[in-house]
Amino acid sequence: MKFVFLGTGTSGGVPQIGCSCEVCESTDRADTRTRCSLWIIDGPTSVIIDTGPDFRSQCLQNSISHISAIFYTHFHADHVFGVDDIRAYTCLQDQKIPIYLPDFMEERFRACFGYTITEQSPGLTRPKFLLNTIQDQTIRLDNLSFEPAEISHGSERVKGYVFSNGSVRVAYLIDCKSIPEETMEKLKGVDILILSALWKTEKTHPAHLNLTQAIELSRRIGPRTATYLSHISHQMGVHVETQQNLPENILLAHDGLEIDLG
Repeated sequence: MKFVFLGTGTSGGVPQIGCSCEVCESTDRADTRTRCSLWIIDGPTSVIIDTGPDFRSQCLQNSISHISAIFYTHFHADHVFGVDDIRAYTCLQDQKIPIYLPDFMEERFRACFGYTITEQSPGLTRPKFLLNTIQDQTIRLDNLSFEPAEISHGSERVKGYVFSNGSVRVAYLIDCKSIPEETMEKLKGVDILILSALWKTEKTHPAHLNLTQAIELSRRIGPRTATYLSHISHQMGVHVETQQNLPENILLAHDGLEIDLG
C-alpha cells in the first residue's frame, strides 16, 4: 500500500491569487499547493479521497489511469468541485464508479451533481456514479478498509477516514478544528496521522487548526510513525524553513509526496 498527496493546499491554493508574499513567489515546488486530495493505491485498487477543483491537473501530473472508488469528506467547493473531471474515468473504464458520501452531504450533492447519478441518454459523456451514503460503517474494498471518523470543522461536520490494509493504519483528518472523544478512541494505535494545519501564526481560526494546535493534537493522538500536515495556506511560511523548526516526526506534506508503506 502507498498513498500520494495529490494536493495539500487550503481553499485558495498556493500561490494565492494577487499575493506577492515570500511563499507565493517561491520557486520551490514544495511551496506550490493545489487543493486537497489523497490517492491511495493497494495493488489494483485505486481510491481517491476528495476531488477538488484542481483534480484534473492532479490526475495528469500523477498519471492516474484508473479509479476504483471515491470517498468524500464534506461538501465544500475545494473538496468536491472537481466531480465533473471523473467523466474521463467513467468513459475509460466503461462503468459507474462507486462514490461514498457522508449522509449529511447527500442532499447538497444530489442538488448540485444529480446528473451524475441518474440514467443518461446514450452518447453523453458525463460522470456516472454509484452513490453510497455512509454513517459509521466500515467500507471494504478488496484488501483495504475505510472506517469513517467524525470530526468538527467549526460549526460543520466532516468525515475523516482511517484506512488500512490490515497491517498499517492511516488516519486522514482534513478541515479539522476539533475531534470528539468517540473519534479519539478510533484513532488509538494509528501508524500515520494526516492532519490539517492552516497557518504558522498563533491567531486562531473558527474552523481550522493553526500549527501549534495541530502539533498539540498530534501529540494527544500519538501516531506510531509520523504526522503529515496538509491543507496548508501561504501563511504557513516557506516549506523548507518551517519544516526545520517542526518537532521530530511531524512533517509538512507537499503536492506529489508519495509514502510507500510496503
